[in-house]
Amino acid sequence: MGDRVERWEQEQIRSANAGLRSALDAIQNDFDREIDELGEIQRKLAAMKIHATTPKNLARVTVNSSGMVTEITIADDAYRRSTPHQLTEDLNAAIRGAVEAATAAREKVLAPIKTIVDGMADLNEIIPGAPSLRNLQAVLSRTSPPPEPSR
Repeated sequence: MGDRVERWEQEQIRSANAGLRSALDAIQNDFDREIDELGEIQRKLAAMKIHATTPKNLARVTVNSSGMVTEITIADDAYRRSTPHQLTEDLNAAIRGAVEAATAAREKVLAPIKTIVDGMADLNEIIPGAPSLRNLQAVLSRTSPPPEPSR
């Protein structure tokens, strides 16, 4: 009878291991899918350029996916058609608009990661010391602070 209990216990252990293996395989598949998507998302974010123009087309601002200004182009006749103070205000408004648009565009690009991450257990909850996918998503979602309005 001692052998039967031992075999029964072995079967219980095998069954538990198979269940754990299945759960970990599912997590690994989700992780692999996300990593594949992450490469594409990183390429999209790196290539993203958002443009905004001042109301009278005196200047054009370009920001990247983080909302950082990468280019400002001022029309040749901007100083004749506007005052320095008005041009500054218009430029700041265009920058704020571009940053807001970049934030919305970045969130749209990152939506697939959020959907996957929200639907699965975080890796570090299952394996101590493993990287957190939620932390990765949070890092990718960070923006630089918006520019201060002119005084």
